[in-house]
Amino acid sequence: MEKTLSQFIEQLAAERPGSVVRISKEVGPEFEIPAIVASMESRRKHAVLIFDRVRNLKGEISKLPVMVNLFGARERLADAIGSTVPDLALDYIRKEVPIPPVVVGKAEAEVKQVIQIGGEADLLDYPIITHNEMDLGPYLTAASAWVKDPDTGWVNCSICRVYVDGPRRLVVNFNAARHMAYIFHKYKERGIASVPMLLVNGHHPAFYMGAQTKLLVDEPRIIGGVMGQGLQVTASETWGAEVMVPANAEMVIETELSTVDYAIEAPFGEYTQYYAGQKISPVATVTAITRRAQAYYLDIIPGRADHLLLDAPMIEAYLYNRIKDVVPGVTGVHVPISGTARLHAYIQVRKSNDSEPKTVIATALSSDYRIKHVIVVDEDVDIYSDEEVLWAVATRSQWDKDLVVIAGMLGTRLDPSADDTTTAKGGIDATKPKDDSGFPQRIKPAEAYRRLRLEDYFEPAAAV
Repeated sequence: MEKTLSQFIEQLAAERPGSVVRISKEVGPEFEIPAIVASMESRRKHAVLIFDRVRNLKGEISKLPVMVNLFGARERLADAIGSTVPDLALDYIRKEVPIPPVVVGKAEAEVKQVIQIGGEADLLDYPIITHNEMDLGPYLTAASAWVKDPDTGWVNCSICRVYVDGPRRLVVNFNAARHMAYIFHKYKERGIASVPMLLVNGHHPAFYMGAQTKLLVDEPRIIGGVMGQGLQVTASETWGAEVMVPANAEMVIETELSTVDYAIEAPFGEYTQYYAGQKISPVATVTAITRRAQAYYLDIIPGRADHLLLDAPMIEAYLYNRIKDVVPGVTGVHVPISGTARLHAYIQVRKSNDSEPKTVIATALSSDYRIKHVIVVDEDVDIYSDEEVLWAVATRSQWDKDLVVIAGMLGTRLDPSADDTTTAKGGIDATKPKDDSGFPQRIKPAEAYRRLRLEDYFEPAAAV
């Protein structure tokens, strides 16, 4: 049986009590759900939330409950691929082995339990969220956009923001540096008026993790590798077997993405927690919507842990591989939420010489256009702790010799301090000298008490 979102949620609720919370109070599609998630995060709560009574864009109670914060904890991403938080990125790398999709008939495909074609396909029936006060309107934020390269036949999968401009009209934003833009322009340069595009909304978290691969490959095969089984696919309603859809997704929106029709989209609150300005983006027309009868409508809250963490392990895995090729002593990579899980990277290294940290910095900054600041630390520093990394900066760096600054590099225009896509990048070598015989030793608890349990010292009611 293929892994599904419903199966994952049932298992999560059973194995991690309190990690799935259902809310029966009626809520609206504008602002309310994102405000609840923000309030939860301020209290360091990261449960998956399922809202059972959400009004759709017609003001009626939607048939679909809304699920948010699915990706809001690293533990859940680790659970999704059978890993642990410290091993997540490296285990992901080991799973990026292609497994071909498995074709199944429509009768076996859960995503075909409800089929809406043409005029029946009405996005206003769904509880699509408007997230921030200045957002242009409702956006699909959890839709994995699938487009096929006309040369290789490979399918590219990417999450992009999609503005809902009417019952069957969408405006799709994708970054110029992404593979999707490269494929889109192939169609446009050949005079092809529209690109078949799937918007896959909701599946097992491992599906989403595989779909965020940084490899230039046929990505459904990587999804299969990360899920540990060939992804089940079935024929689409619009294009038949020419375009295959994930058979057990919660919902698939089939669209024609225009290469000639453009419209305004944004402002929109992005991962940097700033609004992205308006721009002209291509229009897509919905041709069909298919879904499970008891589907969840999945939403990702922009700029929150739910948004930032989904891509983080894949960025870490990609950086690890790139840096490992240059500096074999790298032992870990972490992109922290405090740096939007995009702009900052903490890199742990076992040095063989004192020039390696600066080599690590240069490699990392040139490997991903979004990485802006890199801090390199020793193995005894926990890269998952902002406090420990900043402690290393405070006690192991002298900026007249350990600071690297490179002007005029390619960055992201979502960084409001950048000059469009041009930015200054830098890094800090916060490691001890390779010959640390004269460097003070770090204090630590006495060996005999290293594994003590606080529960053995306090009453059960005490907050420890």
